[in-house]
Amino acid sequence: MKFPLFVSGVLILLAGCQGSGLSLKDDIVFQQTIPVCATDEECEKVWAAARQWVLKATPQGLEVDSAERLQTSPADDESYLWETDITVSKVPVAGDKYQIVMEAWCNTTINSCEAERRLMRRFNKDMAAYVSPRQSQAILRVFNEGDDMDTLFGSYAASLTAGDLRRHADMYYLPSTIVSGDNIRQLGNSDDVVAFLEETRARLAGDNITRVEAQQRQLLSSSKNTAIVQLQWAFYGAADDEPQYTRKATYTLIKIGKGWKIMSASLGDD
Repeated sequence: MKFPLFVSGVLILLAGCQGSGLSLKDDIVFQQTIPVCATDEECEKVWAAARQWVLKATPQGLEVDSAERLQTSPADDESYLWETDITVSKVPVAGDKYQIVMEAWCNTTINSCEAERRLMRRFNKDMAAYVSPRQSQAILRVFNEGDDMDTLFGSYAASLTAGDLRRHADMYYLPSTIVSGDNIRQLGNSDDVVAFLEETRARLAGDNITRVEAQQRQLLSSSKNTAIVQLQWAFYGAADDEPQYTRKATYTLIKIGKGWKIMSASLGDD
C-alpha cells in the first residue's frame, strides 16, 4: 500500500511511511524551500516548469492536469521502470500568493521512502530557477547551508577514526561546551579540543571501532547565523554491516563566514 509524504503546517508527515530518520534537508528545510509565486505570470511560469518536471520524473504520465493540480497516473509496482505517484498542488497562502507543493507517495512494502524524500527535495531545488530572483537565492542558500552542515559532520566523523585532529579542532567555535549526562566540559582552546577528540578516539580503538557515521540528521531550528541539529552517531567495526552501538547528540552551530562551527554539544547515553 502506498501513502503520501505530504506537507501540513510546519512538518512533513510521513503517513505510514516506514524508513530511516529524516535527514538535514527534510521537515524544516523542506518547508523553507517550498516555491511560492506572487503574480499570474510567475505562477504560470512555475506551473509549466512543474508540469514538465513531473513528466520527466516518472514515466506513467498525468491523470489530472489542471491549473491547480497535477497528478500522475497510478504507478505500476510491477514495472521494470522506477515509478512513483506524484501530486503537485497550487495552494493559496497569505498575500494573494500561492505555494507550489509537491507530494510523493511511498510504497512501504518495497522501499524505505528515501527515494521519495530526495525527489521532494529535488523538486523544490529545481523550481528555484522559476521563482523570483530573491526567493531563488533564499532557496538555494538553504540547500547550500544543508550541504555545508553535512560536510561538517562528515568531516567530524572522519576525524574520530583518522586524520589530523588539530585541523579538525577548527570545527569548534571557542569556547565551546560539551554536555554528557551530568558531566559538563568546557573547551577553551584548540588544545582542549584535540584532547577531547583524542580521548574519544582512544575509546573507539578500545572497542575496535574503525568507522563512524553521522546518521538521522535532522534540523530542529535555524536562523540566519545559528542552527540546532540533532543526529545519531553510529559506530562500526571493520566487518560490521550494522553498528555495534549508537549515540544521540544535539549540536548548536554558528555560521562563521561561509561555513558552520560547533558552539555546543549535548551527548546522549551510549
